Amino acid sequence: MQVEETVTELARVAAREVGRGSEKLAVPTTGALLAAARSLAGAPALDAAVLTGFFIPAADRPAAETDGPIGAVQLAAALRALGGRVRLTTDAPCAPVVEAAIAAGAPGVPLDVAPLHEYDRWAADVLPRYRRLTHVIACERVGPARDGRPRNMRGEDIGAHTAALDRLFAAGPAYRIGIGDGGNELGMGRLPAELVAAVVDRGESIHCGTSCDALLVGGTSNWAAAALVGALALLRPEVSALRDLLRPEWSHEVLRAIVDEAGAVDGVRRRAEPSVDGLDWPLYAEPLEHLAELVVTAGGPAR
Repeated sequence: MQVEETVTELARVAAREVGRGSEKLAVPTTGALLAAARSLAGAPALDAAVLTGFFIPAADRPAAETDGPIGAVQLAAALRALGGRVRLTTDAPCAPVVEAAIAAGAPGVPLDVAPLHEYDRWAADVLPRYRRLTHVIACERVGPARDGRPRNMRGEDIGAHTAALDRLFAAGPAYRIGIGDGGNELGMGRLPAELVAAVVDRGESIHCGTSCDALLVGGTSNWAAAALVGALALLRPEVSALRDLLRPEWSHEVLRAIVDEAGAVDGVRRRAEPSVDGLDWPLYAEPLEHLAELVVTAGGPAR
């Protein structure tokens, strides 16, 4: 199987339907996974930021959800393995979970934490650096809906718990990659509003209008991030660390760490447990196993 065909299959596996319309949302994004991977793998001086963290204020114990930080740290580890510079970015409410994910999956990767108060002052300090980046990736990071407010899948306004990281995502000439699963994440403005409205419950009101250069849609955002790591592994087969990151065990270790050490919650169940978007580990791990198998089976040099 040619690399291009395998990457297409990676995208299909990552978009597995879990009840939010991901397979339909993914249709207009054909070719985006390969384009994103080629842009990252071919950057001569890769310097990236990965934005993540989706806060669940109505959880039993409010915290960031398990979808997003795992994939974001997986990508950060992958970009570092490629020899690039990379940092994670989140906001204060989500910071404990993202910090735990970094400690478990990519120790030493720097983290920028945006405050909810005096955000403008903080943003003014960091924006010059973000404008010099080659790539900005948003992995399951909520963005503003048509009314300017960040909304969860239930249509609830979570602006009181969310910093405006969309301003960093859109800063400068960086190649922007959006990763999402429900239409309300940064990058989803790449999709037609009428499609999101037709496919996603409350899609008309929650659709994030912030666009990107390449949009990756997953049944969970973590799956789409893993698919991007898989595509990088196919394009850069000499970097064995990329294949190591695709082991489901790697994801399981990070999942357990963010739940046990930082109280990360399942965004659907709103409880701190080792599941993602209502999927217990065996079901959640199936696409991860499939993605890893595709990369191993493809093997050989990139073509």
